[in-house]
Parts: sequence; C-alpha cells; structure tokens
Amino acid sequence: MIAVSEAQILSWMASLWLPFARVSGLMLTAPLFSASYIPNRAKALFCVVLCMLLLPVLPPMPAINILSIEGMLILSNELLIGLCIGFIVQLVFDGIILAGQLIANGMGLGFAMMVDPQRGIQVPVLSQYLLIICMLLFVALEGHLDLISLLARSFEIWPAGGRLVSPESLSVVYQWGSELFSAAVRVSIPAVIALLVVQVAVGVISRAAPTLNLFAVGFPLAMLMGYLIVDQLIPNLLPVLSQLLDRALAQLSLFLGG
Repeated sequence: MIAVSEAQILSWMASLWLPFARVSGLMLTAPLFSASYIPNRAKALFCVVLCMLLLPVLPPMPAINILSIEGMLILSNELLIGLCIGFIVQLVFDGIILAGQLIANGMGLGFAMMVDPQRGIQVPVLSQYLLIICMLLFVALEGHLDLISLLARSFEIWPAGGRLVSPESLSVVYQWGSELFSAAVRVSIPAVIALLVVQVAVGVISRAAPTLNLFAVGFPLAMLMGYLIVDQLIPNLLPVLSQLLDRALAQLSLFLGG
C-alpha cells in the first residue's frame, strides 16, 4: 500500500495550480490568446495543456495549502503577474489601433466603425486593418512563442510563491502605458502630417476660390491621399512592430526583475 502524506498532496496541488494561475492571467490579457472569438473552454483547456508541458521544466513549487488565506493570496499574486505580462505586450497592439484611429480621423473615415473580433469592441475600419496585419506579423515573427518562452522563464526569475507584486513593480506596468501614445505617434505621424498638409492646401484653395465646393473636393482628396499614404505605410510596419515588441520584452524583463 502506498502511503501519501498531506504535505505531498498539497505539494502536488500547488505544483499545478500556481502555474495555472499565472498562465491563466497571461491568457486573459495577451494579444492573440485573449481573443473573444476563442471559446472560454478552449482557453481553459489550452492553459491546462500548457501547464502540463511546462511542469517538467519549472522549478519546484512551494508546498502550501491553496485553500487557505495564504494560498489564496499567493494564487492572486500569480494571477496578477500573468495579467501584467500579457498587458504589457497588449499595449503595443492598442497603440496600433490608436494610430489607425488618428489616420482615419484625418481621412474622414472616423465614423466607419466595425467590431473588433479579438475584444468585441467597435474600432475604426482602418484600425482593424492595421491590427490584422500587425497580428499576422506578430505570428510570423514567432512573437507568440517568445511570449510563452518568457512565461516559462518568469518562473525562474520570479519563483511562484516568492515575493509579492510590489507598487514598484506595478509602476513599471503603468509607466509603460505611455508607450500606447508613443507607438501611435510613431506609426501615424507620417500620415497625420501629410493629411494636415492636404487640409491646409484645401483651405488655401477655398480662400482663393470661394465658389469652390469644399466638401466635394476636400473630402475625396483627403481620402485619396490617405489611401496612398496607408499603402506606403504598410511596408514600414514590420520594423516598427519589431522595435515595439523588443521594447515590450525589455519592459517585461524589468517588471520581472531579470
């Protein structure tokens, strides 16, 4: 007869639930994994499978009672770590959405909205177009695999059941929020400046020829210039997205303390 002690049972439970909490937090906020069109059951199954694959390479987990107050606190801490890891990377793609909105407003397409299938909210059509391209580039760059690899390394840098998430660690996350606007400006600034020049030129023409119908000439011209600018913008998305993802991974290392 095999004797199993209470400490062994608690160790087995903790070795599964602690990684599961961190992986689940990542899946709730990370790009691609948190898409609303993926069923919740599929996400939960993927978290379980990923935890089972990571268990052989993870460091030993502390033997704690996950049903106690201390265990609940540690589980919440692991969930918060996963949420922060996914949120930092997600802000890069939110910056792409904001850049598309800035360009769409300059083109006169700000009211052309559609539902974003990843999060279930309405975004401009141009933002969705740029987001789909960047998501495909993210997969082509194997960013999803790098994110999972970083998640596995996070258990070595920040062991489960170790230190709690401090205000200093959270400050790294909300300071990264400024990257949302920085990324949007870096992507959209050429188009915004070009469209501003077009609008100024149309304004000068309307002053020189007051009888000219501004709505019949200005809006189609701005839209046409916007399409031409976006056509030139797409080839430059790869280096910009690569730089933003590198900065996001560096920020993640800073958050984890590695």
